[in-house]
Amino acid sequence: MSCKISRRNFMRCAGIGALALASTSLLGGCTKFDAEYGLNDLVTFTDKNGGSLSLAITQAVEISAGRHEDMAKNYRLKVDETQRYIYLHMEVTNNTGEEIELYNKRYTFDWLEGKYTDEKIREHFYEPEKDEKDVTRTVYPNANKVVQAPTVFWAYNNGMYLNDGKFGAVCYTGTPGQPREASTYANIPTGISYIDCIGQITENLQTLRIVYRAARKEVNFVIYPSEFE
Repeated sequence: MSCKISRRNFMRCAGIGALALASTSLLGGCTKFDAEYGLNDLVTFTDKNGGSLSLAITQAVEISAGRHEDMAKNYRLKVDETQRYIYLHMEVTNNTGEEIELYNKRYTFDWLEGKYTDEKIREHFYEPEKDEKDVTRTVYPNANKVVQAPTVFWAYNNGMYLNDGKFGAVCYTGTPGQPREASTYANIPTGISYIDCIGQITENLQTLRIVYRAARKEVNFVIYPSEFE
């Protein structure tokens, strides 16, 4: 197994063997907190067969009252004066030849009945809230439902765990910013795709750490408020 070196930190990968892919699991990665990747840094996992998975967070947008409210409206995200959310856009290239799990199967969704399918993800994320007057489906995921989805992305706010139903992700293919309901996936598909992460953050945020966790391995992305759009 090999890991691309972050331009910010030297990554220690010695002694970590290559792991074979399970049907929907991630390849072997680097151990916890051995490296920190920033905005636009690319991390690449490589398995023993030469297949690779590359991840990079390329956009971080803060959504709050009076700030990027157009994005909040698009995503049907309910924001008041006391709330702050962060939208992260992650670009992914999956050359492993296998789909890779996006949702954490250690937890269950009542609305999924333990079965993570593209159809059920779309049905849930794109349905309006019950109290909405506009009952039409939207081409954008419903962020209020996305943040409740237990994914393999874990978030830490100033070192404190955020994954209490406040941070979720949805994977899709196509062009960012374009209608995407028909291109939404429960797993990371092979080839090029995109992952939109939406989560709630606190007023005193100093450091946001996003951990991609699968197959008992982790890779860490660290983003600072000064980098938010």
